[in-house]
Amino acid sequence: MRAFSHDTKAHEPSRHMRVSRAHLLTAFVHPRAVTTKSHPSAITGILLTCLAVVFFGLLDSSVRYVAAVVPVLMALWIRYLVHTTLTMGMLYKKTGQWLPRSNNWPWQIVRACCFVMSNAFAFLSLRYIMIAEFTAIALIAPVVVSVLAMLVLHEKLSIARWLLLALALSGALVIVRPGNVGLGWYILFPLMQVVSNVIYLLVTAHVAQYDEPLTTHLYTGVLGLVLASCVLPFFWQTPDFHWAIWATMIAGGICGTVGHLLLIHAYRFAKSTVLMPYLYVQVAIATLLGWLLFDNIPDEISFFGIAMIVCSGVGGAILTLRPTKPRAS
Repeated sequence: MRAFSHDTKAHEPSRHMRVSRAHLLTAFVHPRAVTTKSHPSAITGILLTCLAVVFFGLLDSSVRYVAAVVPVLMALWIRYLVHTTLTMGMLYKKTGQWLPRSNNWPWQIVRACCFVMSNAFAFLSLRYIMIAEFTAIALIAPVVVSVLAMLVLHEKLSIARWLLLALALSGALVIVRPGNVGLGWYILFPLMQVVSNVIYLLVTAHVAQYDEPLTTHLYTGVLGLVLASCVLPFFWQTPDFHWAIWATMIAGGICGTVGHLLLIHAYRFAKSTVLMPYLYVQVAIATLLGWLLFDNIPDEISFFGIAMIVCSGVGGAILTLRPTKPRAS
């Protein structure tokens, strides 16, 4: 129930310098062309990324557990309340400010709206499909963003890039299997989650010019909380949940926030293209948690679709990491 955040893909931008959008998008496809301060070892970043996806898997498991009984907006409201409280406390300890000033409010609002939509579709998706299947489909977003970034930069897309994109989309179709009587029109939920997540990632590349990652992370929670609070009264249901439901929702909010914060820290040790393949560890985590907690194991066809998406994502990262010829200035 998260959008894969690339607000963390670059090191924290200087408060006195704004990076061009083209420079940020270049990081998706030509990481070697972007000058960043290197860290002696990327191992720490990789370990933090793997730990982050464990928390993301726990978040999705918590959503799967409460999705059948908790209204979507109420669950999102709890998620953003926890997100905002934890992040605001961290920022106050770091900067002495509860709510640092944003340098681009309009785009922060757009980004938060995309995040809320992505979370809402994720919540609805997990009512109907297994965690492993949802996770694999959600991981199509970075592949799509990489291709779109190249188009924005007017780069010539190689046949390999198009084939990897086709492989990822085909994997999603194999998983959801249009025409599957058991799913019906509910298959639109995970696909809409991917669309909203792609827009979210592209908007993030723009917002990163203006605000530091942790500040943007806070505003995502604050604005998400405000948006959910504005709509929640129209869909309010008097809560009559067992204490375990409340505890699971709060724990899910903590896991989501901790996962994103770990990812923010991970990108200070390595580039996003180095860490991207390790995001696909979450598919294994999701499969394990789905089996242990819900006795859900994807069938052979779904496993094949999941493998197609993972191969596409890892293959795209390998292509991106290959040395490229310097671009003419």
